[in-house]
Amino acid sequence: MNPIILFGYWLVNGLLGALWLLVDNLLPLALVAVLVVAIYFSPPTQRNWLLGVGGLALFAGVFAPFPVALMLIVMAASGLTAAYLDKFSPEATYWTMVRGLALYALVGFGVALYKTLLPSMTDPLLNSGQVYLAAITSVALYLLPVGYLALLAQGIFAHPPTGMSPEDMIFKYRSRGKQ
Repeated sequence: MNPIILFGYWLVNGLLGALWLLVDNLLPLALVAVLVVAIYFSPPTQRNWLLGVGGLALFAGVFAPFPVALMLIVMAASGLTAAYLDKFSPEATYWTMVRGLALYALVGFGVALYKTLLPSMTDPLLNSGQVYLAAITSVALYLLPVGYLALLAQGIFAHPPTGMSPEDMIFKYRSRGKQ
């Protein structure tokens, strides 16, 4: 075979392999991008917490079953959006994002562990509860992000827009508007 054509085959094969790896790992790569943005825009007091939780979330997004990475992306992106929209206390909204991502990453690890240990369960008493455990894991995987989104919405809409910072508002009411 002609060496030039063989080199072209190798090049195309390598590019197709790299493309397959990119497509196969698209959700973890998107999760890395969203977590980097979240860490960059987070308050300095919470940056270390978000860095640790981001690593935990990335680990869960890579090793847990399918919806975990996608839900972590949606949760992190919605947390960033909520923190941007929250004018009263964005630090509290970031902390809600940190808590939600950590809890969902732990749920993802639990589901991954359950699905890993499922084939080794041979006890008939354990097998009778498989449907119940599968229902619990499904509810946890899909309902926990909905509750998280409700917490974010509550954080945004619970405080009416005041047009001033919390410090200015507290000063205004405590001093009765006097300087």
